[in-house]
Amino acid sequence: MPVDDAESMIREVRPWYKRWIGTRSIYPERHMRFINAASTLSEFETRMTLAPRAQEELAAFLDVRLRIAERARARTSSAAGRLFNILSRENPDYVRLTGSELKDVLQIIGAEVDDIVDPRAVFDLRVDVIGEALATLQTYASSTPVQS
Repeated sequence: MPVDDAESMIREVRPWYKRWIGTRSIYPERHMRFINAASTLSEFETRMTLAPRAQEELAAFLDVRLRIAERARARTSSAAGRLFNILSRENPDYVRLTGSELKDVLQIIGAEVDDIVDPRAVFDLRVDVIGEALATLQTYASSTPVQS
């Protein structure tokens, strides 16, 4: 799965409705309160995404996301598969992560991430970087002895 180096490694995802409200209204903050109204479920989801993960959990998480991207790549050969990828918002080249998940992945591969990533924002990270982080986690897990 060769990826062109000209593609950006990380892309920030901005929802269409936030962009639309920001450009259509004189007072966008007045309308944003309806979008940002937090329900109990979304507050729970926010807290869970901001919580730190153990290395085993992160390896399982990245493995699942990488398999989803591989399945999306296999579906791109047919028109129905491409339509399914569009409707399910699955991308064969990028994996969607929250800012805190992105920070964890970048720390694994050794990148400096001191306060450069907003933990509540949503980003797309290239699949090859996810694969590199997963390989690093798996080699680290196989080299450390299990404590009982």
